[in-house]
Amino acid sequence: MAKREKLNEKGVPYGARQRMPIWYGAVWSTRGIAAAINVVLCMNIAFYCTDIVGLNATVVGTLFLVSKIIDAFTDLGFGFLLDKTHTKWGKARPYEVFIIFEWLFAALMFMVPNASQLVQYIWLFIMYTMVNAVCATALGGIDSVYMARAFTTEQNQIKAMSINGFIVMFCSIIFNIVFPRWLATGGTTQAGWTKLVISLGVIMSVIGILRFIFCKEIVVDEPKADGKTAANELSLKESLGLIGKNKYLFIVVGLMLLTFVGNNMQTATTYYFKYIYGDLAAQGTAAITSMVVVPALIFFPMLSKKFGTTRLLQVCCGIGIVGMLIRTLGGPNMTTIIVGGLLFGIGTMPISMMINTYLIDCMDYGEWKTGVRIEGLVASIANFASKVGNGIAVGLVGLVMGLAGYDGLAATQSDAANGAIVFLYNILPLILFVVMLVLSLFYKVDSIRPQMNADLAKKHGETKAE
Repeated sequence: MAKREKLNEKGVPYGARQRMPIWYGAVWSTRGIAAAINVVLCMNIAFYCTDIVGLNATVVGTLFLVSKIIDAFTDLGFGFLLDKTHTKWGKARPYEVFIIFEWLFAALMFMVPNASQLVQYIWLFIMYTMVNAVCATALGGIDSVYMARAFTTEQNQIKAMSINGFIVMFCSIIFNIVFPRWLATGGTTQAGWTKLVISLGVIMSVIGILRFIFCKEIVVDEPKADGKTAANELSLKESLGLIGKNKYLFIVVGLMLLTFVGNNMQTATTYYFKYIYGDLAAQGTAAITSMVVVPALIFFPMLSKKFGTTRLLQVCCGIGIVGMLIRTLGGPNMTTIIVGGLLFGIGTMPISMMINTYLIDCMDYGEWKTGVRIEGLVASIANFASKVGNGIAVGLVGLVMGLAGYDGLAATQSDAANGAIVFLYNILPLILFVVMLVLSLFYKVDSIRPQMNADLAKKHGETKAE
């Protein structure tokens, strides 16, 4: 069972205040900034391997997909570990330090040694696995659990997510604007990449650790008479059995998987602007217009409250479909690329920016359905979906383009290779949005929320009174 931390006479923690200050939400966003920039950078690992190091696209893509098999074990294992973690810093907060290691291994991943190709492939596989199967597992697995324990009211949780989404997207867009310009100049050599990843690694590690320093957990586990909480008494098999009864978690996991595959087609974007549009630097110009999407996050809490999370999700999926149709029909035209990109961004926002809302709903539903609240495993399974999405995107780009005969060292590409680039950039995201819309029709938490919240409030009230 969870309870609120006893507050002293000095005041109420910021996460528990009815009027949480904006600066606290900004501090909460620091780790999100560091992780988001890391993801954007790592989206370009396939391009780095093929066009800078000269490795085979098919082999690289296969390595990334194989690495994701390891993720299946680390995510489930970490989720089980998290449900049993209790320290003086809290349950989820201690694992925030993995942001430093994530940047360390990401930097090393872009510093492939000058050795035989076998050694280079082994190096790449190890570093990619450390970034994703270890560091990203820990960071992604704690996010919704940390939020549920650092903010005691739904209003503050939504406010923190909105501020976090606004700041993280803003910083990501700025990086997406600047990075292609650097890519066309300083990113043409391995030495240039080494200088970039070392500088970014130091800066982002310092920024990323600020959340651990300033944001404390307020909700803590209240031990039972035998010193264990209900979740701690479960074996992994028993926990998975309860998870299997959570139908909405599987829907959210599916939506996350599809969203992150679509979002991580950034790898194909680089190829598209280099070979189809014909100007790699223009990728930064297209990214500038994504700034228009950022203010939309301000209205998401209000829209979610008015229309519900289900309706908001469905409408945004529809907007994403329209956006990809415009971009597909427009071809290499900057106007349609910009308009389509804007609508694409809006289409992915509910899952990519407000995901903790849906995950906390799944935790509540699981507790309501089974009587046991499982947090770590729920968050880790969802995190696994996001990482599989990342890996599928990067791996799929390598596999599809390799099969199409792409040659990263050639000045021009064959018609088959160019067709593969167009498919990955336009057609595949369109298909993903259609599938997401179908899935969203089965997400009906809003219809049961009043009864679910009432029953859980009664249960918690009775528990606290005992």
